[in-house]
Amino acid sequence: MATIISLAALLVSAVSSLSFDILQDKKILVVGGSGRVGGSVVTNLVQRNIGSVVVGGTSVNRFIASQQRWLQLFPEHADRLQAIEFVAIDREQADSVCKVLTKMNFDAVVHTAGPFQGKVLAPNGILDACIQANVPYIDVCDDYCTASAAKTKYSAQAKVPCIISTGCWPGVSSLMAKQLVETILKAYPSLSPSDLNVRFSFFTAGSGGAGVTLLVATFLILAEKALMVKNGRRVEVEAMNDYVAADFGPTIGERQVAPLNLLETASIHDNLGVGSTSSLFGTAPKFWNTLLGLMAKLPQSMLADEDLMRKLSIFSMPIVRIVDSFAGATNAMRCDVTAPNVEPSVRVTAVYGHENLEPCVGECVVAFVCASLSGMVPAGVWFPEEAIRGGSDAASVLKLASIGAHTTTVQGTDIEIDKRAVWGRD
Repeated sequence: MATIISLAALLVSAVSSLSFDILQDKKILVVGGSGRVGGSVVTNLVQRNIGSVVVGGTSVNRFIASQQRWLQLFPEHADRLQAIEFVAIDREQADSVCKVLTKMNFDAVVHTAGPFQGKVLAPNGILDACIQANVPYIDVCDDYCTASAAKTKYSAQAKVPCIISTGCWPGVSSLMAKQLVETILKAYPSLSPSDLNVRFSFFTAGSGGAGVTLLVATFLILAEKALMVKNGRRVEVEAMNDYVAADFGPTIGERQVAPLNLLETASIHDNLGVGSTSSLFGTAPKFWNTLLGLMAKLPQSMLADEDLMRKLSIFSMPIVRIVDSFAGATNAMRCDVTAPNVEPSVRVTAVYGHENLEPCVGECVVAFVCASLSGMVPAGVWFPEEAIRGGSDAASVLKLASIGAHTTTVQGTDIEIDKRAVWGRD
């Protein structure tokens, strides 16, 4: 019979003092702040009493329209929302961005206008400028090749913390995996990361309130085979095919998920040394899953055509909004870590659930902003699981990131898990 080991005895039980208070005297630039993702970051910063926030983008009219939407959503913060400034920025031109950073003296920059799928060759003028100006940087890049290329190019030059691919997934999901991986390795010292299997399961109802840009990114992902790593060997499988059930807790319940080419599969393998990784995704209502599966069978050349996918997204948006009106925007993540070939009875699981993807993203990104400003993250360009130490540091970030979540659970077989040591909260 396997020994039951308490995680409380394995991890430092105290959670570090990371809090939103660190934002109160800070000035943050949110590039792409007029979009859905960027807007969720802007409004969350305002809710957390940021010193001041500036939106960077290409269209002042779009900013004004977004600002009006924020005022309708958060009338209690009207004065602060109306005080938000707009600055015109070309995100691919580092020199022009540098001038803005130098003139306005920002404490950090959050890049929410990408870089998204298939942008490996596109210049990231925001990251380049932040490194030149020594301003901490956060982005929400969802493409592993693009993020890895940025890390390779800029990491040695960075004298400030730069965290790439943050948010809920990737981002919080990566820290969930890190916490669980360290849990098993400390409980079973004979195991190594290569013995472990990490499986991510993600669920979003409807589109999650996504805008056109996120829909385009989703369609572009469907053009790719889904990466899985099996015992250190990369293999590709059909996207959105072969569904399995994943339990996201009593509020969300069991949902059907299927392989999708998501960033965590590669990053957790490469950065944590985990031997086997996979990522699965599902949505609701059920016909959305069917539709995504059918789209994944379209010619790759068609799905990879960004202009065509943008036109399709714009055309689809009215239908998407109708479905969202009754499907909701629930977002959930589940991470399972096992050691099937060495300790087959061992399993640790973490689940996160939120009623609305849009504020969820903002809450998660802002948690990483706080970490970056706290001195917790060393200089360099890092994926989330590299930037944040496991144990109390990761727990403190997860605590802030889950402030609006209705579900944060952990459970284990042959390991008694202390939820506070993983999530920073009871």
